[in-house]
Amino acid sequence: MTQGQGQTTADRGARIEILDMPEELDLATGEDVVKRGFAAIDHAARLLLLDLAGVSFCDARGLSAFVRIANYADAARCQFGLIGPRPLIAKILRISGLNSRMPMFATIDDALARVTATAGA
Repeated sequence: MTQGQGQTTADRGARIEILDMPEELDLATGEDVVKRGFAAIDHAARLLLLDLAGVSFCDARGLSAFVRIANYADAARCQFGLIGPRPLIAKILRISGLNSRMPMFATIDDALARVTATAGA
């Protein structure tokens, strides 16, 4: 898998998609994030992860994008999660209650380990 700003990272054999997020998740970027998330799910991803490591700002539009993608993933039976949110973003997710709606992982390896463990159970 490869990484890059605004890029989709994929392991097609395992059907894993990892989307890099813009630095700011807001009115200007939220709809593009939703479109990218839906497209990844439509490409038969069984796991979609949003890489939040570079996100420094997230408003209600950003949170809405997460919810919309999570709902779409659920309907498509695709697992969904968030990777590496900075402390401020993690706090926003906790305050909004979204941390209980969508799993958060410190690293990509943590997310993949959990998916592997879940698949084997």
